[in-house]
Amino acid sequence: MGGVELGMVLAAAAALGGFWAAFLRPSARIRLEGSERDPLDRGMALPEWLAPLYPVLWPVLSSLEGFGVVRGNLPERIARSGYTPYATVSAVWAARLQGMAVGVAAMVAGALLSGTAFGTPLPGVIAGLAVGLYGLMAPDWEIKGAIRERRRRFRANMLLVGATARGFLRVGRSFDDAFSRAAQGEGVFANWVRFLIARHNSVGLAAIEEGRRHAPDPNDPYLVRFLDMARLAWTGGSGMDTILEGMVQDLAADMEQGISETVTTVEPLVLGAGILAIAGYVLAILMPVFFGSEAFLGF
Repeated sequence: MGGVELGMVLAAAAALGGFWAAFLRPSARIRLEGSERDPLDRGMALPEWLAPLYPVLWPVLSSLEGFGVVRGNLPERIARSGYTPYATVSAVWAARLQGMAVGVAAMVAGALLSGTAFGTPLPGVIAGLAVGLYGLMAPDWEIKGAIRERRRRFRANMLLVGATARGFLRVGRSFDDAFSRAAQGEGVFANWVRFLIARHNSVGLAAIEEGRRHAPDPNDPYLVRFLDMARLAWTGGSGMDTILEGMVQDLAADMEQGISETVTTVEPLVLGAGILAIAGYVLAILMPVFFGSEAFLGF
């Protein structure tokens, strides 16, 4: 290895060492200046190593949204995810920025190392691009997964809370009182309906649209039916127990059908796995016989 190659390797090692040393330092809250559409100008907490890279990486990152590399409507998707794992738009953009910075660092270090080892920086550049693209898209994938999981739990908890509230409505409780009592426990729908009632007490019927935006699936037919029932109750309608009973019965039947379809799909796989397990067990017992070890079986 010549002096030039040795220098490149030492420079790459120093760059990587400095990067990880800065990465492990505690984060600091800083106020970053930027345009009005820059969500990081509100004093977002960023790692100290990322602050100097912000003026360089932010214009590139913000331009990617126009090309569809990262998806928009962040406030809507964050609300649908239940503010998990990201509670603010700033947190998502900070995670994207950090992912891009890691990709750039990996690209530089990879180009130096692959240039020394293979005589061309192309493999390192490609690897750095892959790392950066993954870091850029990872927050969106996490939000999508959170929405999917919240949607699954939303309906199950809606059935439980609705069935409980139906009993309170039958004894003459008001809509708000019945669902406030039924939603005392934890659960996705329970938390959501408490939010809906609290917003109605503050802003009136505008809470219906707020509740729709904060639901994991605004187009869920049972959510639409529930919000229509809430609107009717809040505008002086009657017969809420009958309406709720019909919705609970339909939801229970729908969920039962979904479970039956899942069981029908999984049952042949479970049966096949059981047959293979029995065949393997029998084969394991008979293997000594096949190989002439009859004494193993006691005869």
